[in-house]
Amino acid sequence: MQNKSFFIGLGLTALTSLVCLNVGLNSTFSKATAAESQPDKVTFFCREVTDTASGQKIPATIAWVPERKGHVRFIGWKSEYFNQGGWTPAERCQKVTQKFQEFYEQGRLNYLTYGKSNGYPIICGLLNQGETCNSNNQLFTVKSGSKPDEVIQRLMDISEGKSAEPILQSSGEQLYIPVQNFLNKSPLLDSK
Repeated sequence: MQNKSFFIGLGLTALTSLVCLNVGLNSTFSKATAAESQPDKVTFFCREVTDTASGQKIPATIAWVPERKGHVRFIGWKSEYFNQGGWTPAERCQKVTQKFQEFYEQGRLNYLTYGKSNGYPIICGLLNQGETCNSNNQLFTVKSGSKPDEVIQRLMDISEGKSAEPILQSSGEQLYIPVQNFLNKSPLLDSK
């Protein structure tokens, strides 16, 4: 009976060691693979971040910036204003992030600005300053009654940590955010 207990104990010890070794190898492999598979181009994706005001997790449009080897936050999706229309913050994050990626890959995301489409205030992505917003370059709709120019300003304040001068360019009264400057100058997120 003692021999049987000894072999069972030895077997459990060996099994536990293999499991621990396997978990350790998988963790190391995952970290190495993740580090090696980082894209060599700007990539937009949706990820949960902590909202500093509430401490809650919210979805956010994030950009991987390979030249800086880090992530930049574009927009935190907290408002539930569009829930009535079936667009939760998470769904808006996914859809808008996809548009950011498509526009960027098509070379149509050199500037962010604001305008109107179908009577609603919008934020859009443009190839050149002086272009106007429309349904073809719309990234997302802003809450009715909001001032989209203030949304652009807040976007810049967030990107600059509210401590630096915003990187805004203007053509007349219209404000334009140069996207590449935004990517190059915005604070990097923690690499968690």
